[in-house]
Amino acid sequence: MKKTLLAVGAAALSVVALGSCAPEDGPSTEAVTMNLAYGNEKKTLTYQVSTPITMQDGTVVSKGDLKPMWQYVEKKLGVDIQDVANQTQKSSDMMKLQATTQFKDAVIYGGNSIADDLMAKGAEGYFVRLDEHFDEMPNLKAYLDANPNIKSAITAYDGHIYHLPYVAEVDNYARMFHVRQTWVTDLLDKENPNFDTKTVEKTYYEPFYTADHPRAKEIEGRPTKKTDQNIIEIMNNLPVKNGKTYAEAFRQYIKDNYDYENPSELFLGANAAYDIDELVALFRCVQANPQYLTGKADGETYAYFTRQPKYREDVLRLATYFDGVRVHGSDSYESRWEYDSEGMIHYTYAKEEFYDVLTRLSDMNAEGLFYADSLNDGNSSTDLRKRLYGSDSVQDQKQFGFLTYDWTASTTADALNEDIVAILPPVAEVNGVWQLYVDNSRVIKPDGWSISNAATDSQKSAAYKIFDYFFTEEGSIVQNYGVLDMVDLENEYVGPDGISYPKFKQWVFDNAATFTKGDISNFLREVIGAQMPIGYQKEIGFEYQYTSERGLAATKLYTDAKVGYPTYEGRGIEGDNPNYYRLTPPAFSLNKNQSAAIGQLQIATSTGFIEPVFNLIRFQTLGGGEGLTVPKTYEEYLKYFNDGGLQQYEKVYQDAYKIMAGL
Repeated sequence: MKKTLLAVGAAALSVVALGSCAPEDGPSTEAVTMNLAYGNEKKTLTYQVSTPITMQDGTVVSKGDLKPMWQYVEKKLGVDIQDVANQTQKSSDMMKLQATTQFKDAVIYGGNSIADDLMAKGAEGYFVRLDEHFDEMPNLKAYLDANPNIKSAITAYDGHIYHLPYVAEVDNYARMFHVRQTWVTDLLDKENPNFDTKTVEKTYYEPFYTADHPRAKEIEGRPTKKTDQNIIEIMNNLPVKNGKTYAEAFRQYIKDNYDYENPSELFLGANAAYDIDELVALFRCVQANPQYLTGKADGETYAYFTRQPKYREDVLRLATYFDGVRVHGSDSYESRWEYDSEGMIHYTYAKEEFYDVLTRLSDMNAEGLFYADSLNDGNSSTDLRKRLYGSDSVQDQKQFGFLTYDWTASTTADALNEDIVAILPPVAEVNGVWQLYVDNSRVIKPDGWSISNAATDSQKSAAYKIFDYFFTEEGSIVQNYGVLDMVDLENEYVGPDGISYPKFKQWVFDNAATFTKGDISNFLREVIGAQMPIGYQKEIGFEYQYTSERGLAATKLYTDAKVGYPTYEGRGIEGDNPNYYRLTPPAFSLNKNQSAAIGQLQIATSTGFIEPVFNLIRFQTLGGGEGLTVPKTYEEYLKYFNDGGLQQYEKVYQDAYKIMAGL
C-alpha cells in the first residue's frame, strides 16, 4: 500500500508539488528571527554538539551553526533564519518575558505546551490571524480543510487561528503494556520451579469481579472463561501465602478456567484474555518470587513502574480496566477531561468512580506492587526504566522491574533489554462493552508556533513560506526524516501497518550510533534539527525504521487484536456513551476574563494541587502520611477539589469549549 508523504490530509499534497518552493530570484536577505523555547539547548535551532557533523554533500556543521535541516530550509526558501532564543529558557518564561515587549523581538515564536498562550495572545492582537492569509499558505489551507478536527482544535475563542500545532502520529497507538516475557513463562509454564517460600505478610486488594459484579465469560475474539472463580479470592483464602503457593494456585486456576496450551498465554500473545484481577494476581506472583525470578539472594522485584517519577500518572492508566473509568481526555497528564453523552466536558479527577479506583491502587501499593519511586516525586526525571529494565548486566544490580506502560520503540529496544515484549491490555467492560482498549493514542500536541504581528509585511511573507513549506510533500519529508540526502527516494520502507514510507539511508543509522547512541529520534532533533515540535504533521514511518522486531510485533499484535483507542472522531464500539471515545482538544482558548478567573483558583495555579491523589495511593491503605493531605473518604476528597475551585474551574472550561465546538 503506497502512502502519501503526509500522514493525514493527503489532499493537501497536490497543491504544491515536490520541490516547488525553490526561490525564483536567488537567496533573500530577509531575516526571519525565531524564538522557539524548549527549555533544552539540545532541542533548539542551533547546533549545540561539540563534535561537528559532516553531511553527505560535504557540508560541515559546527557548534553555533543552524542545524542542517534549517540550513536546508534557508536555501530552499530563500530566507535568512536566525535563532534568537535563550537556549535553555522554558516556553512559559519566554512568553511572559516577550509579552512585556509586545513580541517585537522575533518574527516567529513557539515552544512546548504553549498553544493556550499563543491563542490568548493572538486574540489580544499580538499574533497574526493565519486564517486570513491562507492564500499565501495553500498547502496549510488544504491540510486544515481535509482535517476539520484539527482546525477546530486550534481555533481561538474569537474564531481565528493564530498558531500551527505539532500534530503527532494521529490514529496510531501511543503507549503499550510491556513485560519481561521470561518472568511470565517462568512463573506459569516452567517445570519443576524453585519458587520462593518467604511468607507474604498481608493482602489488601479484594476481587473487583464478584458474584454481584461478574466478569463476562465470553468476549468477542477472546478465549472463553469456564467458571466464575476469581483468582484474587483464591489467593486471599490461601492458608499460607508465599511465592510458591501464589504461583501454584494461579497455575491451577488457569488450567481450570482456560484451554491454553501454556498457562502463560493468558498474558502473552494474540489470545491473551486476562482481566484486572488476573493481572493483580500475576503482580503478586512477581512480587513474592524475587529470588526465583532474579537468581539473586538479595534480588528485588517490582511488578509495576513508570519510566520516570514525573510520569507517575501512568499508574492511573489502570483505571480503564475498572469498568472503563476515564482519566485523561488526551495524551497529556494535564488533560483531565471527558465527554458526557451530550458532548459536554467534565473534570475527571473529581468523580467518585475515579476515587474508587484510587482506593484500589492504594490496596495494590500496600502490597508493594508499585515501585515506590514511581509515586513519590512528580518532578523527578530519574530514568526508572533504565534502572529496572536496562541494568540487568550490572554486577551489583538488585532491583528489577516487570511491567510498564510506555512507548514501544524505546521500551523494546534491543540495547535496553531483549526480554521485553508487549502484551495486550486487560479485557474490561469499557463504555458498557467488553473489549480490549487502551485509553491513550497519538494526538494534536499543545506545542507549536505563531507569527508576531509586530513583524514587517516582508518578514510575515517569509514566515508564511516557512509555515506552508512543512505541509508540502518535500517539507513533510524534510521535517519527518531530515534533509533529502538522508532518505532513499528510489526505494520505500514498508511498515508493519502495510504502508510505505520514505526510507532512511544507512548514513542515518551510522551517524545516530555516533552522536546519540543509536537513538534516531534524538539524532533527528538534537543533531539534524528535524521533528522539532513546530507546526507540522508527524508520521510514524521514521519510528518503525529503528524499532526492534519485538517492537514491530507489538504494533502488529495490537492491530490484529483490534485494540481500541480514542480518536478525535470518537470511533469505537457502540456503547453507553456516544462520546466516550472522543479525544478532547489539546488546549482551550480562554478570553481575558476567563484567564483571570482561572488565575485565582488553586486547582489551576498550585503545582502541588494533584499531590493528594498520590498521597491517597501511597497512604490510605497503609496509613501514614502525617502532615500531608490524605483524603480518607470520597466526601473529603471531593471537598478538597471543591475548596480548590472545582466548580468555577469546570464552568470556565466548559464555556470555553462551547465556543470552540460551536455549541
